[in-house]
Order: sequence, then C-alpha cells, then structure tokens
Amino acid sequence: MDSQLRAALAAFIVFGGGAGAAHAKDPPLLSLTPEHFRDAATVMDDPRDAVATISTENGYVEHTGPLRMVWHDEFLSAVIDKKTGGKSLQVHEAITYSGPWRFYQAANYQGPEGPRRVPAAQIGKEAVNCPVGDCTYTEHVAFTVDEDLLRGLAAGYVPGKPAIWRYKIAARSGPEFSGGLSNAEIAGFLARLDAYRNEPPAERPIEPPAAKANAIVALGKLDLGIAGISVPASGEHPNRAGILIIAVNGGSVAQKSGLIVGDILYEFNGRPVKSVAELQAELAACGANAAVPIKLYRGLDPMAVSAQF
Repeated sequence: MDSQLRAALAAFIVFGGGAGAAHAKDPPLLSLTPEHFRDAATVMDDPRDAVATISTENGYVEHTGPLRMVWHDEFLSAVIDKKTGGKSLQVHEAITYSGPWRFYQAANYQGPEGPRRVPAAQIGKEAVNCPVGDCTYTEHVAFTVDEDLLRGLAAGYVPGKPAIWRYKIAARSGPEFSGGLSNAEIAGFLARLDAYRNEPPAERPIEPPAAKANAIVALGKLDLGIAGISVPASGEHPNRAGILIIAVNGGSVAQKSGLIVGDILYEFNGRPVKSVAELQAELAACGANAAVPIKLYRGLDPMAVSAQF
C-alpha cells in the first residue's frame, strides 16, 4: 500500500466510515508488572541455529491521537550464543517524527559508575506521506547495555511503584530523543532470560518458519567471534549492505579488533561480503595466524580495522 492510499484510508477511518468507532485504551505503562512483561516476552530458538533471541517487543506500545499513531516504541532484546552462553543485551527504540532526517547515532544514560555514551546502531528507517505533504520519518535504532546495570535497575522495582529508567539518544542533526523503560519491564525481561537458561532445549519455543529468511547464525571457522544477520542496502545508502553484527564474544578476535554490536561488516580480506555464507567462505579460506583487513560501517561512517587470528 503506497503512502497516498494510506493517508486516504486514515482520513476515511477518522472522518468517514470509521467515525464513532471505539478503540480500547492502552493500559498505562506504570500499571504493568514484571509478570506481564515476562509472559509477553517472545523467544525465538530453532535448534538448527547457533543463537536464540528474547524480546519484550510485544510487552507495551503507546498509541496517541485520533489516528492512534505510535510516535515511539522501546523494548529490550537479548541475543544468546547457545554454544558459549555469551549474550548481547540491547535497548531498541523506534522514533517517529516530521521534518528532515535526524540520523540518531549515540545513546547517553546514567550507569552505576557515572554517565555513559554508547553508539546507537541504525537498524532501519522509513519515510511515509511525502507525496501528500510533510514526510513522516521513523528511525529504528539499538544500543547495547550492560547486564549488571539492568539487574541493578530490576532490583529497584517495588511492587505497585514502578519507576522509569531514562536515557537520551543524540542525533547527527536535530533534537535528541528522550526515552525510558519501566523497571518492571526490565525485571520481567531478565526473569524470562533466566527462565530460558533453565529450560530443557526440547521445551524451548521454536522460531516460526517465516522468520528463517533472516535467521541469525554464528559465524566463523577460525572463530572470529561474532554472530550476525545479512542486511540489504537502502536507496539512500546503496553501498551500506553486509552483515549486521548482533553479538560479539568476550575475548574474541572480533572484540580485540574493535568490532562492536551494530557494526555492518561489508568487506573481509579484500573481498565484499553481503551474506553469512560469503563470510563463512572467506573465513574458511584464511590461514592460521593471518592478519585480515576488515571494512565496515559504524552508523553511516565507513571504517577499517584489522583482525589478527
């Protein structure tokens, strides 16, 4: 459905055929308990894959205005390496706005030892309504967060008195975004993560077949030490395609080379890699003790590093 048709359909619903229709109100965020977020969390785990993912994306969303727009949506995710037990925890944020592109690129929050600033990786972006007026943009970004910090926030949850953990996401141009997560959501997320660790593999949910096109797999014969998924280029950035890094194992070649979650790896040892299979083939062709040049995008900026095996 194109943007003009979406706009016309929205107008019909609000001012025409849908007039008077009632919508159920979203429950207040602070009314939701850790048990709600624990039970609403999704687990994607196929025995054939090397990693599993847990997400609170379905736990809460806020609709506003007569069109019941979602102007922002935040949730937590965990990517778990099933072989090593290593994991990457992230905050995901979808930010919708009008005006020029902002390109959110860094998150700021208060950690146990003081203020922290971490890169925010752009997962995706969309523009709608441009042919019929001002564009409405949505940016999907994610940034990593330490498990110790989340556990400290969860420990502060008081039944009936949840609190919001605040953070800000800085843009390349334009205003920063102020977001937050309920410590009830954080506590429920960690409860589901802990329950996953204790579940027998046979009882874990299996990822729906429809999601297998973007299956997350572990990479490397020489043990580069990352997990990732293939991501396509966009019309605005036709060269920004490759493998989105979603987990970096502690002490791995990747970590020592400076690779971080959110990087898009697009060239390995002088050859372009746009899929997991291509990277696996290049890794298999490398000799032991090789020093391999890697090219990647960090946000929208190209970078070069060297991996020493």
